[in-house]
Amino acid sequence: MAAPFEFDKYIEHSKEDAYRFHQDEKNISSLRMFILIFSIISGFITITTLFDGSVDYDSYAYFAMFAVSLFIRIFYHRIFNLVNIRRRLFLLVVLSLLGFLLSGILQSFFQTETPSEKITKTESAKNEPKGIGITVDIDEKKTDTVTIVIFFSLFLLFFRFPKSDIVQLYSLVLGLPVLTELLFFRNFGISGKIPEVITAGLCFVISYSTERKRHGKFYKQYEAYFKRHSDSVRMKRELNYAREIQLSMLPENRMEIGDLKIAATSLPASEVGGDYYDYFKISDGVTGIFICDVSGHGVASALLLSGLRSCMHLILEDTANPKEVFDKLNRMIRRTQNRKMFVTAVFAVIDTNKGKCTLFNAGHLPPYRISGESHELFKIKRHGITLGAVERLAADGGDNLVSFDFNKGDILLLYTDGITEAMNSYRGEYGFERLENFLYSNQDTEPSKLIDDLVKDVKNFTGDAEQLDDISILVLSR
Repeated sequence: MAAPFEFDKYIEHSKEDAYRFHQDEKNISSLRMFILIFSIISGFITITTLFDGSVDYDSYAYFAMFAVSLFIRIFYHRIFNLVNIRRRLFLLVVLSLLGFLLSGILQSFFQTETPSEKITKTESAKNEPKGIGITVDIDEKKTDTVTIVIFFSLFLLFFRFPKSDIVQLYSLVLGLPVLTELLFFRNFGISGKIPEVITAGLCFVISYSTERKRHGKFYKQYEAYFKRHSDSVRMKRELNYAREIQLSMLPENRMEIGDLKIAATSLPASEVGGDYYDYFKISDGVTGIFICDVSGHGVASALLLSGLRSCMHLILEDTANPKEVFDKLNRMIRRTQNRKMFVTAVFAVIDTNKGKCTLFNAGHLPPYRISGESHELFKIKRHGITLGAVERLAADGGDNLVSFDFNKGDILLLYTDGITEAMNSYRGEYGFERLENFLYSNQDTEPSKLIDDLVKDVKNFTGDAEQLDDISILVLSR
């Protein structure tokens, strides 16, 4: 049963879904261990048989079981996951049962005694010295069937199935071997099937009753935890809902406007983030792209971002000059925020008719431009003061409006500090040098693939370390 502190991950789901999730987690680990043990045992038997030199039908059967179990163990994580474990475990049981039964049927055909062999055995028995003897009449086919039923009945005890699956599986485990005896071996005797029925019935009772107790105990624990943490559960669900709303506010992550290709992504570090990106078709041949990062990445940051988004759409109805747009955004932030919150942002306007890009950087990380003609990488370092830091942007003492050529094949990259400040487990940062080396190596890559590869490169660098800050990237190419 799950420990109380583990219920945080279950409490986000409904009671039934949480129980199903918990059972699937147990099945994942149990099956992995079972496959490992089974492959070791079948491999040991295979090697022993080969060294003995007694290669027969059983040897091939053990080798096949070893090969299959080893294959499953090697590719375990590709075959099984929390989404499909229950369905595929059910299928694995059924296919394995059919495989064992088919193997027994084939073995009976290959190892059937001829009449001459039976006569020879009878004569040798008559010539043996008389004395006290015990005659045991064992039907080999029947013994194999009993073994199969016992094996699979015990096998099912190690896994967690819903009650409906338990009924179906034990019906198959008992029914298919009995049906095989009737159809292929003409064994209509009832006494020989008693061990099978008793074994399967006993295991079924244990499995079914255990599942009922486990189900009831989990529900009680779930309800008790839910009552104690109802407020935190409600907040968690509301934050998840807020995350969905915030992500839905972002535009499509793939877009073509005229001859411009735009790709973008945003990966919040928590339920709601402090990053935002957008792009706008201002007029024919004129497109604007925007990215910003609010200090922090909690609920307050997300609320400010919502206001920024609305303001951007309204401001662009009056002007598309980056300096004027940021001057109005700055006034909005100063007038609506009692606490000191700052926003770093970049707004760029690309005019494809003139082949020009006009850009204003308000305290944000420097964008990168890759020349399609010379393949040079330019770091646009010039920037103004952060939004919300002063009453008027003009007070910073300089005009930071930058204009440069943006021709066919050029690429413009905007990003937030979640990229450069991403840390690995040794507290090392991804940094600007790695970012620039990556861009040098991927100059001819399409925007969407460039973003996917960059995110993958950052993830490979950080490994299992926790993502500490929001990551947003916007790439535009012509």
